[in-house]
Parts: sequence; C-alpha cells; structure tokens
Amino acid sequence: MFGVSTPFAHWGFNLVRLIIEAISGSTVSLHITSLEELREGFARRDGASVVVTSDFPDAQLSSFVCSSELPLIAFSDDPRDTVDWTIKSRHMNGFDAARFSSRLFSAIELPLTTERTLLIPSSPNQTAEAVVTQIVSHIFPGRGEWLAVQTFKHLIESGQIADNSIPDRGQYRAAELVDMSPSSAEDSAAINRVVDCYSDLMFGRKALEFDWPLEFFTRPDKRAPRAAFDLTGPARVLFYGPYLHLPVGHWVARTEFEIDGAVSGVEAMTDIYINEVVTEKTFEMPEKGIFAYNLSFRVDDPHFAVQIRLFIKKSAIEGVFLPRSVRVRPGL
Repeated sequence: MFGVSTPFAHWGFNLVRLIIEAISGSTVSLHITSLEELREGFARRDGASVVVTSDFPDAQLSSFVCSSELPLIAFSDDPRDTVDWTIKSRHMNGFDAARFSSRLFSAIELPLTTERTLLIPSSPNQTAEAVVTQIVSHIFPGRGEWLAVQTFKHLIESGQIADNSIPDRGQYRAAELVDMSPSSAEDSAAINRVVDCYSDLMFGRKALEFDWPLEFFTRPDKRAPRAAFDLTGPARVLFYGPYLHLPVGHWVARTEFEIDGAVSGVEAMTDIYINEVVTEKTFEMPEKGIFAYNLSFRVDDPHFAVQIRLFIKKSAIEGVFLPRSVRVRPGL
C-alpha cells in the first residue's frame, strides 16, 4: 500500500492491516521506504501474511511493487489538505510544506497511476463500510459481498474501528497557511499554484504541467520575486530554485523572460541541478523582447529536489532582465 503522509492515508494503512488479520490471521506489518527493507521483512515473516505500507518509497521499491502481482492499494489525499497537514504536523512554513508535499506526491506517482491500483481518494462523503468493501473485493476477488459485510461487522463489533472512523478534514488545518504579512495573499496563491499541479494524481492521472511560481525561486539580490534585474555588474547568479520535486521520468523546463537595453550583449548560462548538474546551456541574451529557453532533463530519483539556475557568465554594462514564468512539462 502507498499513500501520502496524512491522517487519511495512515488510517487506510491500519484498516488494511486489520482486514488482513481478520480474514487471514497472523500478519506482519512492514512500513518501509526501500526494496532492501521489503526483502528483509519478507525473510522474517515466518509464514505470516505481510502488509507493506509506504508513504516515502524510493523509485526501486515503487517500480518493483507496481510491476509485481502483489495486490496494490493507494490512498490519495487532496494536495492542499496535504500541505495544511504538513504545516501543522511538521511545523513548516507554507513554502517548505509545499516542497515537502511535492516530494510526497512525486514519490508515489507510479503507484497512484498504475492501472491495476485500487485508488482510494479522500472524500467528505466516504464511509468506513464502503472503504472496507472496496479493499476486501480487491484483495480477495471472487469471495463475494458476504466476506466484506462479515469483515466490517467483525471490525465494528470488536471495537477495532468505528463506523465514522475516517479522519475529519478539520484536523488537517493549520492556524495560518503563511505568516501574516503584506505579501501573505500572494504567497498563499503561489503555494496553491504549486500543489494544485499534483491534483490529477489524486485521481490516478499523470500531471501534464507544473507551474513553478517565481516566489519559490531565490534571488541573491533580495528583491521582490517579480522585480526586474539590473544586469549591470559582474558575473553572478541571477536566480535559482525552486527546490520542488518531480516524478521519475523525462521533463522539459521552459523559462520565459523579458529583456531590454542589452545592447552590448549578455552571455548567460543556465542549468538543471538535481543533486548534481544534469544538463546545461549557454546562450546570448537578446537585446530586447520576450524570449524563452528550454532545458530537457530526466529525473531518476524523486527524492532529490530540482533546481533551475541562471548565471551571467561575464560582466555586463547595461540591460534589464525580467523573469516571467517557469513551467515544466513531460518530455519524450
């Protein structure tokens, strides 16, 4: 089983364990992150059933389980709720919580989108009985509705679950999403833009585009995220970030910018950094106008954050540079 690290997913993990124990008897529960831990756990199961759960799987574990014949269940949660819970439970600010949530969703993208997965998204109208029925029917196909009814009845009568045991969404809420400051509305909007890109994964669909707001990038000049850069000065880094995560696969990052007054020419260099430089490009900035450049790259490990970095390679004597947008789409 896979799921984001929220109360709903952990409730689901425990529910599946209780179901397996009720039907099959002795059960070993493994909450793991790696394929090596899976092998070690199976080696000591001593004939018992094994329930494997993970909210932070590495790429090898996800790939192995999704390509195996093991029953596959994933519990998905609303990305905005996930951010709120991360802020509350891990005491992060909104930006770091969004980055952490992007890592969670990227790590379980494969289980969420694998066709044979029983995907159980959070829903305010969901009942524990309906979830038990889905799980029993998935793990024990052909056993009929009777087994699901009897299993739910046993779990209720034994006090192991309550009929209304699904976590209430209200417990996810942090007091405030970001610090109360003049820019808090803009910050909240930027955070929502980031996490909303993962919304399709909640329903088993791969994301088609990631919009990375400028507020998530770091500027050494300390100016506002959307302020223009004065290019005059020595060779230096203009910006870097956003330290967000992407699922395993090929990607193309497109950075759009506006420039004016660069009459003498400005030589620039850009790269993608994912624990190391994975691709780079050198180009001459145009004199004026709106332009864009693309960088193609591959993510092999969703647990490493992605950076796009832009440098001026030589000193410049004039010019104004204005970043407009950074978007990432699936590549070939």
